[in-house]
Parts: sequence; C-alpha cells; structure tokens
Amino acid sequence: MSMLAARRAALRAVPRTRNFAAAAGKSNYRQEMEATVHHAAETTELWRKISFYVCIPAIAVCALWVRNVEAEHGAHQAHLLEENGGVLPEPPAYEYLNRRTGGPFPWGANTLFFNPKVNKDMSKVAEE
Repeated sequence: MSMLAARRAALRAVPRTRNFAAAAGKSNYRQEMEATVHHAAETTELWRKISFYVCIPAIAVCALWVRNVEAEHGAHQAHLLEENGGVLPEPPAYEYLNRRTGGPFPWGANTLFFNPKVNKDMSKVAEE
C-alpha cells in the first residue's frame, strides 16, 4: 500500500493544466491564431496544387479514354447496322434476359429511358 500512496502523492504534486498549449507555454491567443492561419494557408496551397496538377490532368486523361472507347463502340454499332441492312441484329433469346415478373411498367413494355437505336423493343416481345 505504501507504494500506491507514494504514487498518488507524486501525481498530486504535478501541476494540472487544461490543455496542451498552456502546458507548453503557448498561452498567447494571438500566436495560436497566427499559427492556425499559417497552417490553413499551407493546407490551402497544398490542395490547390493537388487539384491543378493531379485532378485536372486525371480528369482529362479519363475523358480522352472514354471518348476513345465510345468511338470504338460507335464504329462497331455502325458496322453492325451496315451488315444487317440498317437494323440491329436480334439479341439471343436467353430466358434470363429481359424478365418482367413484376408486371408491366406504367409507361409501357419498354424501360423509361428506351432508345430504339440501342435497346431491344420489348413491346414486340410482349405481343408474342
């Protein structure tokens, strides 16, 4: 017990402070605010550089990549249309494709964003 009592006495002898800044001797509010403003300026500059030198080039590279992929896709679509007399070939009639188990949509058999140039017309399938 004497060891525990000595430890308690030693802890009570240490002066208590409310925050780390006061313990380190930085009780001046103006110095703390200047340090905060300086840190904010450095952080702002860092994120500005990251935005201009990393994000914008990455967005440009991704945009070029997507443009090239879509150009290839468009060329393939044009080739399919040319081969089939201006009509897209009928996709395979797999039983798991285009299931409509919940009933028809309120706007018809096709999806809300139906595009006849790209999507299969489900109104013809529903009639069969």
